[in-house]
Formats: sequence, C-alpha cells, structure tokens
Amino acid sequence: MNIALFIAAAAAAASPSEVTVIGSRVPAPEQELSASVTVLRREDFDVEKPLSLADVLRRVSGLHVDTVGGRGGTGSIYLRGADPNYTLVLLNGVRINDPTNSRGGSFDLSALDITDVERIEIARGPYSAIYGGDALAGVINIITRPESTTSKVEIGAAAGAYDIGQVSLHATLPTEHARWHFGVGEVDEGERVRGNKFQVQRVSGGVDAALGAATELSLSGRYSEAVRHGFPDDSGGFEYATLRDVESRDSQEALLGAGLTHRLDGGALSLTLGYFERDESIDSPGVAPGSRDPFGVPPSLVDTDFTRYSATLSATQSLSSAVSVAYGIDWQREEGTSDGQLDVGGFFAPTSFELTRSSWAPFAEVRVESAIGLSAQAGARVDMPDGESSVTSPRLRVAYAMPQNLTIAASWGKAFKLPSLYALGHPLVGNPQLSPERSRSYEIELSQELWSGVARWRATWFDSEFRNAIDFDSGPPPQLVNRNRVRSRGVELAGRVRAGAQWLFDASVTLARSRVTATDSELRNRPDWSAAAAVHWTPVDSLTLSAVATHVGSSFDSSIATGDVRLRGYDRVDVDAAWKFSPRLEMYVSIDNLTDEQYEQFVGFEERGIVPMAGVRLSM
Repeated sequence: MNIALFIAAAAAAASPSEVTVIGSRVPAPEQELSASVTVLRREDFDVEKPLSLADVLRRVSGLHVDTVGGRGGTGSIYLRGADPNYTLVLLNGVRINDPTNSRGGSFDLSALDITDVERIEIARGPYSAIYGGDALAGVINIITRPESTTSKVEIGAAAGAYDIGQVSLHATLPTEHARWHFGVGEVDEGERVRGNKFQVQRVSGGVDAALGAATELSLSGRYSEAVRHGFPDDSGGFEYATLRDVESRDSQEALLGAGLTHRLDGGALSLTLGYFERDESIDSPGVAPGSRDPFGVPPSLVDTDFTRYSATLSATQSLSSAVSVAYGIDWQREEGTSDGQLDVGGFFAPTSFELTRSSWAPFAEVRVESAIGLSAQAGARVDMPDGESSVTSPRLRVAYAMPQNLTIAASWGKAFKLPSLYALGHPLVGNPQLSPERSRSYEIELSQELWSGVARWRATWFDSEFRNAIDFDSGPPPQLVNRNRVRSRGVELAGRVRAGAQWLFDASVTLARSRVTATDSELRNRPDWSAAAAVHWTPVDSLTLSAVATHVGSSFDSSIATGDVRLRGYDRVDVDAAWKFSPRLEMYVSIDNLTDEQYEQFVGFEERGIVPMAGVRLSM
C-alpha cells in the first residue's frame, strides 16, 4: 500500500520522472535504481497498442509470461524462472494475490484491462525486506490511470479479429486543492484460442487532495467483473481434450485504498490503508483419464471468497545529505473461504475450507551515499504471523558509480512466503503442517548511460535458490508437501537508444535456467532463453510506426491427455501505425503475429495466427 501513497506525496513536490519508490521505502531518483528495476510508462508502451498486460510484459528482461488458452484461461508471470506464485503483485500499492486459488496464490494477469494502466514498476529479486511475504522472486506494482494534472476526458474504442473489442472512458478533473479521476471500460475477446472466451468490465475512481500546505490525502477505488470460458488446465486444450465441455470462471474484485501523508523537514509521516476482496465461481467439467493420469480430474464446483485488510504506518527521514532512513510497522489480515465439491462417480466429496490469519511486521531501511560515488542500501523486516514463528528478511545492495557513467553493483537478499490458504486448508490435499517457502538470491549488475542519456544498457547476473517449495505428493494419502529445492541462475541484458525525436530502439535478452536441485529436472513452462526487440519511428509528428519482435525458446510442458511433451520455441512479430489527425483525435491499426506463427504456450492450446485490429481515441 505504501507505493500508492509515496507516489501521491511525490507528485506534490516532483514530477513522476524524477522520483520513484519501487523496491525501496526510501524514494530515490530513477537513474539510481538497481538495474533489476524496470519502470514502464504509458507513453513507452501505448505506442504499440497492446491488447493485454501480457503484451506489455513479455519483452521485459528477466520476465516470461504465458496464458493457458488466451485470456479465457489463466495468465502467469515468471520472474527469473521462478514459480508464478513467488511474484507479489500490487495494484496502486494494494496486494491483489489471492491465496485461496489452487495455484498457490499467484496473480492471474488475464483479467486486467491494459487501457486502465498508466505505469508498471517491476523489481526482480527477493523483496520481503520491503514488502513481506510473497515477494520471493520479485514485485510488480501496476498503477492505473490517469495521472493528468489538467482537465481531460478520453474515450477509446477498438475492434479486431476473433470478436476482440475494447471500449473505455477516462476523465480527470483538477480543482484548486484536489484532482478527481474516474474511469470505466470493457474488454471482450472471442476464440483467439479455440474454446476460450473472455469478458471483463471495470469502473474506478479516486481523488488526490491537498489538506493544507504539508498534508496530502489520496483515495482510490476499483471494481471489476470478469467472465471466462476455456478448457481446463492440464486437459490438453482444444487439440487433445477428450471432454469437449469447457470450464466457466466468473469473478468479481473490489479494491479500496487510502493514504495520508504529512511532510516534515527532510522527511514524511505516512498512514496507508488497503482493502481487497475477490470472489470467484468455477464450474469445471474435469479432465478425462489420459497418458499421464489413469484417473483424470473429476468435475467440480467451487465458490471462493477472499478478503484482505492492510494498514501501514511509516516515516522517512533525511538525517543528512548522505543518509536517509525509513521505518514503520505493517499489519495485515486475510480471510478466505471456499465452498466446493468434487463429483467422483456420483459421490460428491466436499472441498470446503475457511481460514483466517493476521500478521504484524516492523521494518527499517537505510540508504547511505558518499562523495566518492559509493552507496549502500540495507533493509530488514520481521514478520510475525499468528501462530507461526517470526521470519526475518534482510536485503543489502552496494553500488559504485565509476567514471563515464558506469555503475557496478552487487546485492543479496532473503525472502519468504507463507503457504497459501488453499495449501493449508483444502480438506483433500491441504496440509496444515506446511512450512514457509524461502529464497535467497545474489546479483551482480553493470549499467551505463551514454551520450547524455541518449542510450543506456544494463547487464545482470543472478543466482537464486528456493527452499521448501510446495509440491503435490500422490501419497497415499495425496497431499501437498514441502519437498523441492529449486535453483535459478542466469543473465539479463537490456538496452535502449533514442536517436533524435524520430527513432527509439529497445532490446533485451534473458537466460534463466531453473531446475530442481536434486534431480536437475526441468520445470513446466520455463524457457531457458527469451529475447525481444522493438523499434518506434515517428517520421512526422502526426504518424508513429512501431514493430516488436519476440523470441521464446522451447520449454517442457505436460497434460493429462498427452503426458510430458516439449513445446517448440516460437518467434512473433507485432506491428502498428497510429495517426494523430488533431491533438484530440487519434486512429490506429495494429497486426499481432504478423508472420502467422503457429505456436502453443501450453500443450493443446494453439494460438490461431494473425490478429488485425483498428481503434480510435478522442480527447476532450
């Protein structure tokens, strides 16, 4: 919740390009951020007219995304080859991971409307020292629109192949002491992957207000509903599933955030509050027996209801020109219920559970800078969950700014994740004796800015180990257990060049090799290699052309229908053109998968090829 508040406070004193806070409670200039931190602004990705959040994230170094059957299925984020449930996701600073789902609490990125996103902040590495549990592999903070400081209304609409459609409205109204904002939108997607359909509707709003010369208040709210249909996970998709009925998933999400900041001499005192609720109903036909499992998965009905409350009291203080500190205390309460049943040959086995847990966590962080270019940042947090032993999470980073704008840095950290409510409470496979999952990571990074900011490159080597990884043991009795130790090692390379006002080049390459330590066996859906390159060209002020090429290497996968398989790698090219007929009117066309690449992100779920789309935006 702290990120949303610090952004509101920083906006009163500095432009968003000057200060950012992802990965730290001590605000720092963006040029001083770790090479493992990436900030994507709307002006960076909107030129490519993305259809989804996955389209934006897929070309970030160190990050792989996939979707089971398009947006009708589940969208997952893998940071540096780690499991999707090891990434903490925030929306305007509020946690939105759902620990009642069967995926360990991982965030499903498919349901988020990209037309409502203003900025994305990505921090790779263990960040429990800052954010507590769930941040074993990293943190992603998604900040919604708008950030305009002037009165503005923007209306957008787009349509494309496979019944793709988008409509949105965003409005900002600044007054003498406040800035009000409001937005609505709907996104539809038909059978881009056969058997899958998707629809999401959302409404959001809020206000940022100045309560005197030194105090700011920030309030925000959001509500969304999503309806999805697709073949179940592990079924083999349209290509191989024996049962041709699809799974239906209906979900509703509500989010509220409030922040109060009072600026002091050289610092600030902050109170933030967060509320997140997610309800989901799943009607699954199950999965027929197949090569990997002679029993398959029985049909099921599940209704889940999850609520999280959070509060943080924190302070930041500059003790001198060289030393800044942050400290405070964090509180969180999670309430989860699941009401469900499995149809086992006409016998209905209940799968219901209800769990509640709370935790307190004091934290502190210090940043020290020297005149010789050496800087250090250290933080620690002690999480004290109810009924569990306390967990201490440290993090340390040391950097040295060398001549010619070259920076070398090294970092180390530890993180943890409590077992999900599903893993603890499910009556058939849950295990209340599960221990927290843990990680430790080392990084060495090089980065350099060239030609007064015209170009920038960075390289990062990382080595991460995850212990007590939760896995399914077929038994008897079948149960989730702490078993695996996973190691992920690799290199990230990224660079950007802006050639005048007309050209922008962006590229990245990632090697992330994740293996189970004891057996050196591969993990599902984790390609070792991925790469991306983008070029934006503005020949005249009214016309922008862009192209994005993405490469994803081969990966191991499995389904009940087929058993273990290897998915071949693929290359994809997306292009678009946008015309500004006036400052108020823009029209664009885009073609995703221009080369008509036939590929699968999951076995049996084949992407159907070229996706043309056209849209218009009107600003008032």
